[in-house]
Amino acid sequence: MPFIFVVNMIRKYLKFLVILLGVVLFTEQCNSFDEQKQKFPPTIRLEQELYQIPKDKTAQGIEQLKEKYPVLMKFYLQAVLEIVDTSQSQEYTMKMMDDFIHHPQMVSLNDTVQLLMKNFSVYEKELHQMLSNYHRYFPQKPIPQLVTYTSQFGPKSFYYEPFLGVGLDLYLGSDFIYYPSVGIPNFIIKRLDSKYLVTDAAFNLIQDMKEEPLKRGAKLLDMMVYYGKIYYIANELLPKREVRDFFYYSPEDWKWCEDNEKEIWSFFIDGSWLYNSLYVNYSKFINDGPTTMGMPQGAPDRVGRWVGYQIVKRYMDKYPNTTLEELMKIDSGQAFLTASKYKP
Repeated sequence: MPFIFVVNMIRKYLKFLVILLGVVLFTEQCNSFDEQKQKFPPTIRLEQELYQIPKDKTAQGIEQLKEKYPVLMKFYLQAVLEIVDTSQSQEYTMKMMDDFIHHPQMVSLNDTVQLLMKNFSVYEKELHQMLSNYHRYFPQKPIPQLVTYTSQFGPKSFYYEPFLGVGLDLYLGSDFIYYPSVGIPNFIIKRLDSKYLVTDAAFNLIQDMKEEPLKRGAKLLDMMVYYGKIYYIANELLPKREVRDFFYYSPEDWKWCEDNEKEIWSFFIDGSWLYNSLYVNYSKFINDGPTTMGMPQGAPDRVGRWVGYQIVKRYMDKYPNTTLEELMKIDSGQAFLTASKYKP
C-alpha cells in the first residue's frame, strides 16, 4: 500500500475522531445544562402575572396570586412594595396595587422592562449556573427559586427563602430616562445596568446568610472583613466574572486601589481607623458614594470593603483548604487579619 495513501487514511481518521469528540462534548454540555435546568424550580415571572390582571379585576387577580404564592406575595407586598394594610378588607392594598399595575406610567415602565429583558433566558442561564455552585458549596441550603419583579425602583434584588428575586426595573441601563427623574444619584445610575443583574443577585444571596456585625457594635475592621467575605464567596459562585464587577468598579477604579494599596493601608493604620467602633465616623469608608470621603482624588467609593476583600483573599490563599462554609463562620475581623498576615 503506497505510503501517501496510508498517511491520508490516518489524517481522515484523526479528523473523524476530532469531529466525533466535539459532537460528544457538545452533547454532554447540552445534556448537562438540560439536567441543570430540570433540578431548578421554574422562574416565577411575577411582573408578567401582575400586569395581565384586567383593570376591573384587580382585587380578584391579587387574591388569586396570594393563593398561588402565599409566602412570596406577602413578602412582595409588605417588604418590597412596602404596602402595610392592617384592615380586614385590604381596601388600601387593592387601591395601591390598582395604581401600581394600571397607572399609565407603570404600564409604560413594564412595557420597557419586557422589551429590554425579552431575552431573560440569557440571565437565567447564568443565574442557574450561580445557584448550581451555591448548592455545591452549601449543600444544606435549599436551592432558591428565581423570581422576577418590578417595584418602581425599589430593591434591586432580595433573598427570602426559598425565593431569590431580581428587580428588573433597576437594570434598564444608565441612559434610561426615568432614573434621573425619580432622584436617583448619578453614581448609582451608572450601576443600573444589566451587566450587574447576576452579580447583584449573588451578592444579596450570600449577604443574607450572615448577620451584619454592625448590629453587635462592630469595629471598622469587622465590617471590612464582613463585606470582604461576601465579595469573595459571591465571586466563587461566579468565577468567570471579574471581581471588580461586584464592586461596580471600572478597570481604572480597580487599578487605583491596587496602585495605592500600601498608602490606603497606612491611612487606616495611622488614622487609628481599624478599631474605631463608631459607625457614624467610619461609614464613609464602606458605604456607597461618588467617592470615598477622606481619600485622595481618583479613589472610588467603599475602599474599606476593597481592603476587606484583600484581607480575606490573602487568608484564603494562605489556607486554601478552608471551605466556604467555614469561611462564613469566622466572625472576628482581627482573627482574619492576624492569620492572613496581610500587610501590603
